[in-house]
Amino acid sequence: MAIIPKFFIDAVVSIGNRNHTEIDWIGTGFFVIRKVDKEGYARPFLITNKHVFGNKKSVVIRMKEQDKNSLKEIDVPIVSADGVHLYKLHPIESIDIAVLPLNGSFITENKLEFPAFDIDEHAMPVSELLEGGVNEGSLVYMIGFPMGLVIKDSQSPICRLGCIARLCEEQIKANHNILLDIQNFPGNSGSPIVSRPEIISIEGTPSLNKCTLIGIVHSYIPYQEQLINSQTKRVVEIRSENSGIANVHPVDYIREIIDEIQAKYVIEEDISSQ
Repeated sequence: MAIIPKFFIDAVVSIGNRNHTEIDWIGTGFFVIRKVDKEGYARPFLITNKHVFGNKKSVVIRMKEQDKNSLKEIDVPIVSADGVHLYKLHPIESIDIAVLPLNGSFITENKLEFPAFDIDEHAMPVSELLEGGVNEGSLVYMIGFPMGLVIKDSQSPICRLGCIARLCEEQIKANHNILLDIQNFPGNSGSPIVSRPEIISIEGTPSLNKCTLIGIVHSYIPYQEQLINSQTKRVVEIRSENSGIANVHPVDYIREIIDEIQAKYVIEEDISSQ
């Protein structure tokens, strides 16, 4: 029984850094669209973490060619020739999200498949999640390409099951995160988090019976342990391990960035039509 729509999985892409003739696959991203008119025209975007883009001038993504069962490696510029970032960040510096507008004509002309989340139809902000009965213990999936755990030429990302550890307005106001109980590894940065459809709930309480985009992974909370010298009583080593609690920015922030990009397009189109 399919629980996650196939195009959700197909919308997730591996992001790499070209090193001469080799490509180091370093992170995950996913495709999103925003419809802009009644005819169905939509603008395409690539969503990932800003730390995945880092100080790079371009990245490599893999996209499937139409009617072919093969992936094509595509170099995507993320900085213009004059050094301006082509991607947009959230105005709050601690929010680790980057939204890169893509060239729709390039996708069409090169006959590339473009499965994507509709940011308005296939995503739910925190307020709607809470109203829909999503809370601590609700099951979720993380879809991504962790480094070293995926076959190089694999078209399919790895899906991991976890649950929401904390979803509350106070947590989000304090550090802009939903907390998940899920194991994420290097390479999972930028992975989308989607809800698991629920058909069972406590009597009188709501349940979310659909799979929807709820956020993006950007880090994990480390567990640190101090090793103390028995003679000097001083800390001689600090061990840091993955606690299994992941930080996830809710989809609200992705929408806010896309809203800002959309507003810029509208202004530019108004000026050009005058």
